[in-house]
Amino acid sequence: MKKLTCMLCVVGSSAVASANAFNINEHDAKVTGRGDTSAATDTGPSSIVFNPGGIAVGEGTSFAIGGSLIAASGSYTLEGTTDKVNTTTDPAVVPALFVTSRVHEMISIGIGMHFPFGLAIAWPAGHPQQDVIQEQQLRTYFITPSVGLNLDKQVPGLTLGAGVDIVPATVELRQTILFGDATGTAHLGGDALGVGARFGAMYRPHALDQLHLGVMYRSPVKLNFGGKADFDIDNPQYRSQLPSDGDITTTITLPQSVVAGVGYDVTPELQFELNMVWIDWSVFDELRINLPDDQQTVSPEKYHDTFSWRLGGEYALTQYKAAVRAGFIYDPSPIPAETLSAQLPDTDRKNITLGASKYFGNYGAHLGLLWVTPSERKTSDTMYMPQYKATYGVQAFVANVMFSGTFGN
Repeated sequence: MKKLTCMLCVVGSSAVASANAFNINEHDAKVTGRGDTSAATDTGPSSIVFNPGGIAVGEGTSFAIGGSLIAASGSYTLEGTTDKVNTTTDPAVVPALFVTSRVHEMISIGIGMHFPFGLAIAWPAGHPQQDVIQEQQLRTYFITPSVGLNLDKQVPGLTLGAGVDIVPATVELRQTILFGDATGTAHLGGDALGVGARFGAMYRPHALDQLHLGVMYRSPVKLNFGGKADFDIDNPQYRSQLPSDGDITTTITLPQSVVAGVGYDVTPELQFELNMVWIDWSVFDELRINLPDDQQTVSPEKYHDTFSWRLGGEYALTQYKAAVRAGFIYDPSPIPAETLSAQLPDTDRKNITLGASKYFGNYGAHLGLLWVTPSERKTSDTMYMPQYKATYGVQAFVANVMFSGTFGN
């Protein structure tokens, strides 16, 4: 059953995005452009995602709608060879939508939709690790109704916020099965529904209003996947060695995280922000899958927790009703060298970002660009950990566009 142990590993895998492992953070072009720094200063509609404590800062009703085009590529070169195999994954579009509104001098509400875990990965037909993975897709839809509380009268400069994450998810996997000269396929798909929460706070002391502080906690989300498996092979004599077609189940927990940030207004036009992000990737220790006929497989993953660092800056071009941004992100991989495979090529990433906005009265158009600079990483030398020894490479480009507006303030 060794060749089937990675089925549904797509739940823990994706195409190469801009954050570590299978986490995507590009939900707002303004935030993207400034190195994904947002925890201390984002008071727009996307604060639903980045820190719901920002919801209660603004007046009136605000919206932001847009999406990211992610063009990512991964590669591997097997040990002892010189032939590099590249992914064939198509560019992906990841949309986002946020709306917030003040309903009381102390209370604001909002709702957002974004896709923080997902995308896809595909490899050329017949590649050397086709028995590990051929093609896979994961989609998680975070729908987040939120509320913000402005406590400025009670504690000057303090706002709080919270949201509920309603998370439908789908998964699909295609994998090649090899028995000597015979070739088979495994096609699996499933869905799940999970619920989580997020809580945030922002503080801007009146005595030093150039300073911005923020922190957000996002809870884990447990996803109980259920679906169907279909196994086929071109030589019927081997069919009995494969699991039966039928129902499959597995449980995956999307990791909890904490984001803390500090921002500072050097001048009224120039702002810098530093964020630290902890993600509890160690929750993804193994993947246990229940197959038809009471069969079960267990695949070790052994992810470890990560701390990511983000630095960003923004300069307002007041006379042109515009702004420019730049940033840098250091994002270490949670995947150990012992379990690194074609399921998810991953490296420690160094990302460079640029961005700009143009404002038209109460409306704005925004662009954020992110480059995951090329990097490589080798698997461990430990025997059979992983099965395929290789050097993996990663690079990606993200273009995020967004349109925003405020009215009724």
